[in-house]
Amino acid sequence: MEATILHSGFDGLKFTVQADIPEDFREELASAKQHAKETYGDCVLEFGTVSLNVTSKGARGFTAHTGDHGAVWLFQDPQDRIPNNPGITVDFRAFGLATGGLEGAEMHFRECMEAFGVKYVETQLRVARADFAVDLLAPWFEPDREALVVPPGTKVTEFTGFDETATVSSGARVVGLRAGAVANRQLAIYDKRAEVIQQNKMGWLTIWNAALEAAGKPHLDLSDRASSQVWRFEMRLGSKQLRNRFEMRNWQDVQGIIGDAFTDALGRIRYCIAHR
Repeated sequence: MEATILHSGFDGLKFTVQADIPEDFREELASAKQHAKETYGDCVLEFGTVSLNVTSKGARGFTAHTGDHGAVWLFQDPQDRIPNNPGITVDFRAFGLATGGLEGAEMHFRECMEAFGVKYVETQLRVARADFAVDLLAPWFEPDREALVVPPGTKVTEFTGFDETATVSSGARVVGLRAGAVANRQLAIYDKRAEVIQQNKMGWLTIWNAALEAAGKPHLDLSDRASSQVWRFEMRLGSKQLRNRFEMRNWQDVQGIIGDAFTDALGRIRYCIAHR
């Protein structure tokens, strides 16, 4: 039984920056945050070509985002710092990584940091997390924990919904497996079709259909699970791997070393089935 690869690429990337935001930017964020609280909606700040949506969240700082193809930005308030926390955390959105890759993410990061007036050097960057995903069209597939190859003592969780963590009861259809810990390394296998439908993330359907069209195959009809079942295989690497083991710090490190880190992880945690 064959599976069709509909997409492969980075699905998550998180950086921290050991730097404070400038005072004038802090004042703009504080004003926008107050406006967001009063209006119960995001307040948009424009910095040239960069649009920053500031939310009312963030008890001792500021939470904002630069759209579905950008990133979520967490800024510490320099006047009310949480000790030992990084001044800035940048969590890149999946759609931006899917369409622009690492190069697009780095370009967006540098454009935003310049627009916000944040001064930093490369040694102040830290890589906190990186995820790589492969989406497979495989209606015949169902996850089987017996096919997982994991190191001794690794926690393995079966679940019956893409956002559930409880172990599946006997007789229920398994729709996902997780092995390992996010802070270290974790392999997740789950029903991506169900997530797309339930969270209305139809951008993924566009990406999948573009891949099928390029291969001369018909588009997916998500109303028919028997022909449109898409499974995501996702390897997640946390700071214990990226910072401690592979000593990744900045963009150059990510470009040069990230492949080795994922290769090493897949040598330790993987899903294996006999080819028929």
